[in-house]
Amino acid sequence: MRRLAFSLIASCGLAMLVACSGGGFGLNFSTGTTSRVPDSITFQNGSASVNDFFLSPTGNSPILVNATGIKGTGSGSVVIPDLVFTWAAVYAPSGTVYFKGGSPNGQSTCGAPPSNFPINSLLLQGPAQSGFSGYPLYNGFYNQLLAQNPPAAGPIGSFPTYTQTAATIFVGVPLVPGPGPGNAFSPTGTPVAAASASYCITLLATEPLSGRQGSTIVVVSQSP
Repeated sequence: MRRLAFSLIASCGLAMLVACSGGGFGLNFSTGTTSRVPDSITFQNGSASVNDFFLSPTGNSPILVNATGIKGTGSGSVVIPDLVFTWAAVYAPSGTVYFKGGSPNGQSTCGAPPSNFPINSLLLQGPAQSGFSGYPLYNGFYNQLLAQNPPAAGPIGSFPTYTQTAATIFVGVPLVPGPGPGNAFSPTGTPVAAASASYCITLLATEPLSGRQGSTIVVVSQSP
């Protein structure tokens, strides 16, 4: 992942073109029920860089994705503390446009994604525990988010979400699922092969009480 200059005000990272928003963020410690409904959801990578999400297809390490609820816009926007989210992920169609923040500036497009493989690589930090599934990469330092039944084909929003809530997750390279029916979220240790040199994952965070959603793009590539 490229290390780029950090700017909460000036950059939106690899957000989809329609999801970009700016503004400075203050802390708000007196939010009531109404004010805890976010006007927008932003995403940070936690690495003191522009909020771009580049993931190596070799599966060397996952990337951190943190979702934050924002009230208001522009210089008057404030962070809503302690919000958690449910998560879902689908492959972005080939040709989906994403921004490349910092340097190099500009935009690029997603390549053709894998076919017939669900995304089984939304993770929490820590070893597998009772009720959690381990993940065959990363030396046991991560486990899978609790998932519903394997999703059917369809656009983002039609997929069942992971049932566990969290503000911060990690995204790894999807792994080939285990054999047999019902094992789509039981990964083997083999990274999923893409149809092109790079592909994208559209990551959706939903604030469960209000239903407010935000999305960002994770680019799986050696050189995005």
